[in-house]
Amino acid sequence: MHRSTEFTFGLPWVASFFHQDWRLDASSEADAVAGQFVEELEPEAVLLVRRDARMLHEQLPAERITTLWTGCVESGEDFFLKSQLTDGAEWVRQVIEACNAWLVRHAHAATLSEADRYEGREWDGRVRSTITEFEDWFDQELVQALIECVDRCTPDLAFRLLLQALPTASVAASPHYRDLSQEQYARLASLGRDFRYALCRE
Repeated sequence: MHRSTEFTFGLPWVASFFHQDWRLDASSEADAVAGQFVEELEPEAVLLVRRDARMLHEQLPAERITTLWTGCVESGEDFFLKSQLTDGAEWVRQVIEACNAWLVRHAHAATLSEADRYEGREWDGRVRSTITEFEDWFDQELVQALIECVDRCTPDLAFRLLLQALPTASVAASPHYRDLSQEQYARLASLGRDFRYALCRE
């Protein structure tokens, strides 16, 4: 049984909206999300975003959410410094509202399948080890936030946030970009297959 989407789903997918030119197409962060929630979008995509946002909002303190989000978006700390948002908790509330608004317009919206609800609890130790393997890529606050996400949210969400944060950290190190070794890539791909991510299938 496979998930309905590839590995960049939920909040990591939303993080990808915020490239360096996103303000050319949206007047606010919430508008940027709403602009991507087009009418023909699969309902599962919105449900997965809402699930991730709710989980962070209910399980982590605002400062942890802020740290996770700034580690995953291209603009980093500027995301909050250059907006009217106060912290990560306020931001995920806005994301939840955008999801709810879309879902209200789509009464036929599906429920998440068993595969999409898979949390990978049995892989919590592997995800923690993988996060600490890359601790020299991140500041300590992000490492701790990711580990807390494993423990208080789900290993699946923490691993997807890690996958989103790795290329962001590499770009932030410009001009000395960081590269994955073949062994590191293989371990990430193996975990991705265990989490049933489409791009990691054999």
